[in-house]
Amino acid sequence: MAQSHEIDVLVIGSGPTGLTAANLLADSGLQVALIEKNPGSGDEPRAISATDETLRVMSHLGIMGQLGPEMLMDTGARYFGLGGKVIADVRPGNPRLGQPGKSQFDQPIMEGLLYEAATVRQNLHLHYNTAATKIEQHADHVIVHATGTGEATTGFNGAKTGDSGQDPYAQAAGQETALEFKAKWVLACDGGKSFTRRELGIGLQGSTQTERWIVVDLLDVPGNPEPFASFHCNGQRPAVVVPGAGGRRRYEFMLFDHEDGEQMSAPESIATLISDFQDTEVVTIRRAAVYTAHQRIAERYREGRVLLAGDAAHLMPPFAGQGLNAGIRDAAAISWRLAAVINSEATEALIDDYEAERRPHAAQMVKLSKRIGAVVMNTNPIITRIRDAVVIGTRIIPRLNRWLTGMRFLKQPHYTTGTVVPPLAGVPHLAQDFAGRMLPQPAVNANGATTMLDDLLSAGWNTIEVAAGHQLVFTNQEGDTVTATDTSRVFDAATGTVLLVRPDYYVAGIAPANERAQLLKQLSSKATVLATFGVAKQNTHG
Repeated sequence: MAQSHEIDVLVIGSGPTGLTAANLLADSGLQVALIEKNPGSGDEPRAISATDETLRVMSHLGIMGQLGPEMLMDTGARYFGLGGKVIADVRPGNPRLGQPGKSQFDQPIMEGLLYEAATVRQNLHLHYNTAATKIEQHADHVIVHATGTGEATTGFNGAKTGDSGQDPYAQAAGQETALEFKAKWVLACDGGKSFTRRELGIGLQGSTQTERWIVVDLLDVPGNPEPFASFHCNGQRPAVVVPGAGGRRRYEFMLFDHEDGEQMSAPESIATLISDFQDTEVVTIRRAAVYTAHQRIAERYREGRVLLAGDAAHLMPPFAGQGLNAGIRDAAAISWRLAAVINSEATEALIDDYEAERRPHAAQMVKLSKRIGAVVMNTNPIITRIRDAVVIGTRIIPRLNRWLTGMRFLKQPHYTTGTVVPPLAGVPHLAQDFAGRMLPQPAVNANGATTMLDDLLSAGWNTIEVAAGHQLVFTNQEGDTVTATDTSRVFDAATGTVLLVRPDYYVAGIAPANERAQLLKQLSSKATVLATFGVAKQNTHG
C-alpha cells in the first residue's frame, strides 16, 4: 500500500525555480511537499547571471547574506567585433529594485542555499530520490503517484558534495516505495524534459538551435575578475567569457559541424580553446559539456490544478542570461496566487492571470535570446562587417546608443493584463508608469533610521500613499500604518496618489489618494481579500 501524504501544494522538481516556489509557499503558511528524483540539490554550474528582480526574491527568502559574498556583483557585457575591436560596452541602467541590475552567481551555491532554507521551514516536507510516475486530476485536488528509491531522504546540499563525497545525480539503489500525494494544487518545476508536461499532453512551441556550443567552467582562476562578460563576435569562432567570484570563470565556444563533441571536450582540446584568453596550466576544469540550445515555450501553463514553471514552461538560449531569472519570476508570480486561492482570499481567476502575465514576457525573452545569439554566432564576413558598423554607428545617435549600452532592450515585465488595472482618472501622466511594474525599492528613512523599502512592506497586499514632502504612508491588510521619507525622491512623480502593491511587489494599480476605495474595489472581484483591506482581523476563541 502506498504511503499517503496530504498537503496544500506539491512542488515537483528541486532546481532553483522549484526550491524558490516551495520556500515562498511555505512562508505563506501552506503545507507544502517537494519531490525530486535526484538524491540532492544540483552541483552543476548551469545558469550564471542573476537580475535585480531575482536577487530581491533571494533577499526576501533570507539567503542574500550568504549568497552575496559568493557573487560578482553589478556586472555588464563587452562585445568584441572583427579583429578583436570593442564595438559596445553595455550595462544595466540605474538599479531601481534595491539590487544591482545584473550580477554573476554560481548556481550550485544558490541552489544549495535555497535547499538549506527549505530544510528549516517546518511546513515544507522534502522527498528526494522520489520520482513522479502518474498524475490524476480531480475536481478539487490532484493525486500524484510517485516512486521513492532506497531509504527515505530529505536530500543534501549538492554544492557541498566535494566535502561529503555524495553525488547529487547518482542513480538511487535499494527497495522501491510507492508514495501518493494528495494536493490541492501541483506546481511542476521539473525542467526542460518535464515529466509533468508530457504526462499532461502539453506541447512546446518553437525550435531548436542548430549550432552546438561547448561550455567550460573553470576553478582557481588567478587575479581579480573584470566586472563584465565578454562576447567575442569575431566572425571566426564565436566565444563568450563570463567571470565569477572565488576564482570561477566560464568559457563558451561555438562548435563547427565537422567537430566531434567528445573530442572537443577532452582536456587538450579545452586547453587549445582557452589558450587565447589565459594560461591553462594554473586552472582546474570543473565541467565541460556540449549543448544545443532550445527556444521553446509551453502551449499553456495550466492544466486543471497543475501548473508549469521554469524550464518546464519555457526554454531559451543563454545569450540574454534570462532562463533562470524567468523561472524565479514564475515562482514568485504563482506562489502568492496559490496561497490566496487556498486561503479563500481570491478566486481561481487569479490563477489564470499567472499565464496571462508570465507567458507573454517569457516569449519575449525567448525571442530576445534568439536574436542576441544570431548577432554573436554570425560567421559571414560581410554580415559581421555590417553588424560592427551598425553597432558602432549608434554612437552618433545618443538616444539609440543609450538604449543599447543601457541594456534597455532587456525589457523588464510591464503587465497590462492579469492582476492589474489601468491607472484611475486623475493620476499624473508620469506616475501612470508605476502600474504593472515591479515596485521600486529605494532606501528610505523611517523613524530616523535608513532602511530598504521592502522592510516596511507587510506580507500580503499593501498600499503606499505618496504624500507631500516626499512622505510615503504604508498600510497593510490589517490597517497598520508606517510612514517613511523617500530621501531618493523616487516616487516624486506619484505625489498625491496611492499605489496598490501585490504580495510579489508588483504595482497592481494606482489612483488619486482619495480614490483608494475605488482602486481596491476594481480588483476585489479576483482578490476578494481586498474587500476588507485595512480592517483588522478579529481573533476568535472556541
